[in-house]
Amino acid sequence: MQASSRSSLVTFQKPPMVAWLTLSLAAIVGFFTLFAILTVSPLLSAIISDLTLTFAEAGFLFSLLVIMIVVGALLGGYASDKVGIKRVVGIGATLVGVGAPLRGLAPEYLSLLLLMALVGLGYGFLLPNLPKLAAGWFPREYLGRVTGIYMASLFAGAALGISATLPISFLLASSWRNILLLFGLLSTLGAGAWWLVARNPPPSDVVRGSHGGWGTKGDRIWANRQIWLVAILLSCMNIFFYTLGGWLPTIFTERGSPPNEAGLMASMAYFLAIPATFIIPFLSDRIGRRKPFLWILALVAAVASYGLLVTPLAFGWFLAAVLGFATAGIIVVVYILPVELVDASALGRTSGIIVSVGFIGGIVGPFTAGLLRDVTRSFAAVIVLLMIAALLAAAVATPIRETGRRGSA
Repeated sequence: MQASSRSSLVTFQKPPMVAWLTLSLAAIVGFFTLFAILTVSPLLSAIISDLTLTFAEAGFLFSLLVIMIVVGALLGGYASDKVGIKRVVGIGATLVGVGAPLRGLAPEYLSLLLLMALVGLGYGFLLPNLPKLAAGWFPREYLGRVTGIYMASLFAGAALGISATLPISFLLASSWRNILLLFGLLSTLGAGAWWLVARNPPPSDVVRGSHGGWGTKGDRIWANRQIWLVAILLSCMNIFFYTLGGWLPTIFTERGSPPNEAGLMASMAYFLAIPATFIIPFLSDRIGRRKPFLWILALVAAVASYGLLVTPLAFGWFLAAVLGFATAGIIVVVYILPVELVDASALGRTSGIIVSVGFIGGIVGPFTAGLLRDVTRSFAAVIVLLMIAALLAAAVATPIRETGRRGSA
């Protein structure tokens, strides 16, 4: 019964050109969204100085952004099950396209904070619909590579935002306001392209389910323990992603690195995340299992975090790269899991729950890091926080059901 339902639900063996085009546009929107978000990180010192902020206030810029990602993911996940992916992602891209450039015109902290919240809300609309887009347009055998494509675009945008912001700012001799305005306009162009070209997946694939016909139905998703475990795992890893994105350049600066070099060093985390989004799904598909990669990479992240505490600054390049690869490898597997755990008719809602709960770590991480820095006058406690989060991720991954080919056979 299962085998026949799986084969009968796929309406095409090879994805049509419009599927790849829509995926490419989603990747472009994601790229410019993360680029706009992470552009702020290298500029934090200038923003703190110009607006006379504490480290905790600066950290709350990222925390409120992630709070709105949580809200947007819940709304966007449920909405796409009702009105379709194109409309929901388009609304999210528009919110980012408006909020991101206007941050450069913010006259004081409150307005900058509200505009960061608007960007976070838009990003929240996007995130839960990426797995649904993959499930709606592509057969199951394409799932790993498709997930790798859109996740790579997110990490590439983050890498460019971290690494290129200060060099371009110095080259143009421009203020942080002008840089945010200029870079934010790129997300506006991405939103326009999405509305013009993107298409919804065929209703038969999304509503009846091309992948998840044997999973949890929509009326039972809140009671599914597996969904909550995946959400907690994502929360642990978002502590990593947003704390590293928000504070890693500053950590390296306080250890003695010049600001420009610190941004480049921190960007290694995001540059190495890009190949991880392809390599880990490929290996996972070949082996037919997901869980071993969750365990191994979480432990690697814990060890690399400890290295930030005890090794010389010169090791920062290597450690940032390892942290980026390990974190991205776990996150890309987390985005594959909902498609394999639930019926596709409930995939938007399920992804919305996972992203919303998962991004609690993104709320806690940056703000707690800034608060710990204010209280202890050191980032050592922040690094300990990262180690704890990685070990907790390894523990949470243990009871998650194996959804790979061999585990679910």
